[in-house]
Amino acid sequence: MLRATLLAAVLLCLTPAVAQAADVRIYFTKGEQLAYVERDLPAGVEPALRSLLAGPPPGLGTTIPDGIKATVKGTRIDFTPNLEDSAALAQVVYSTATGEDEVTVDGKAYTRADFGPKPYKEPKPPARKVPAPDEPKQVQTRLVTLGYLPSSAVTGTYDYRTMQAVLAFQAWSGLQRDGVVGPKTLAQLKIAGRPLPLDRTSKGRRVEIYRSRGVVLLINNGRVVRAIHTSTGVGGDSPDTGTPPGKWKIYRKELKSWSVPYKTWLPYAAYWVGGWALHGYADVPPQPASHGCARLPMPEAKYVYDFVSIGTPVQVI
Repeated sequence: MLRATLLAAVLLCLTPAVAQAADVRIYFTKGEQLAYVERDLPAGVEPALRSLLAGPPPGLGTTIPDGIKATVKGTRIDFTPNLEDSAALAQVVYSTATGEDEVTVDGKAYTRADFGPKPYKEPKPPARKVPAPDEPKQVQTRLVTLGYLPSSAVTGTYDYRTMQAVLAFQAWSGLQRDGVVGPKTLAQLKIAGRPLPLDRTSKGRRVEIYRSRGVVLLINNGRVVRAIHTSTGVGGDSPDTGTPPGKWKIYRKELKSWSVPYKTWLPYAAYWVGGWALHGYADVPPQPASHGCARLPMPEAKYVYDFVSIGTPVQVI
């Protein structure tokens, strides 16, 4: 009897361990940050990867291409075609490698540390220029009156900040957005009024983000304090690189916020929900170009950051 018991114990020790199901964090995108869901999965790279490739729940996005194929051997993952997008790689590595663990994707080893912050450098505006108007100071003064520039921006030089203000004015006025103060823009500047917000009755400060126009309105007691050019998500309403519409409140502010999936700094970031934020960026083109956030010209980003507080209402339109 004793020998049988000992033999059973030895056999038990030699039996290969069966992977136990556990809560595994699977990472998707929410704006320009990662967000995870917990799923009851067996341990190992392959179950986590299969769960990731199955797609996100409602409200989250993914940057992994539809229809991509993958084979897994241990901690090695090979995609067909190769997975090259930084955000997609971040989703895979964060979902399949925990802590300091390493996973090999398409022949290259990664850990989560590969997506950590790099040294911060203040973004610089692009070098490209547009023709200056004959009287830059007059244009700047008029843009101040209409709320597109602060009075401190009247320099007499047609600089990047002024060009961005002109883009905002053109967008709000329904003109071609090229940053050039041509005859149509000059004529509209003479007759235009300060932009009117959608909500003119609310008390206190609020923000309205107009995606199709590419304009952010900063509002205080129903009056527009500033109108600022913006570029929102290329994905429209979708959580996959889009800027979904809705009403929220600022819940987090970071002077220097790091985007893990896109491996970039988001200076003066004010988050309204998940990973969607108002933040500074080097270039703010006259069309949607972000991964979901509302990009702001760097000269205006600090102004917006200082204007909002935790709890400031934000409406995306």
